[in-house]
Amino acid sequence: MKNLQYFAFGFIVVCIGIGILIAKWIIPDLPWSAVAASIGGAVAGVGLVAAVAKIRAMKKRDHVPEVDERTWNNMKNFYAIALYFVLIGSMAVVLVLVGLGHNTIELGAVSLYLLFLFMILAIGSFIVKKA
Repeated sequence: MKNLQYFAFGFIVVCIGIGILIAKWIIPDLPWSAVAASIGGAVAGVGLVAAVAKIRAMKKRDHVPEVDERTWNNMKNFYAIALYFVLIGSMAVVLVLVGLGHNTIELGAVSLYLLFLFMILAIGSFIVKKA
């Protein structure tokens, strides 16, 4: 199982590298320093995740799982409720903007909205997992 995990990490890094090289091929003005930084960031990110997983496995001596069935049910219920809040909240925001006469939504505003949503969901996930 561990060999498969390391193979998956390597496969992810290779696919990211190929994607970045394809982007360099499509966008010829993209500097090679950006390509190198992107590939280096991908390798560092996957390496960090692998290192944290390895450290957790070394620290954990007993065979008690981190999460049990109640935790999975709580997380499932949290995501089900959060989905409805996100959908209804997004619909309300769009209706308010249309009501105010906006025909377009700026891409920066959408990205900030999504960043806010992901942060709230991540914080909620940690809270539900610890409870």
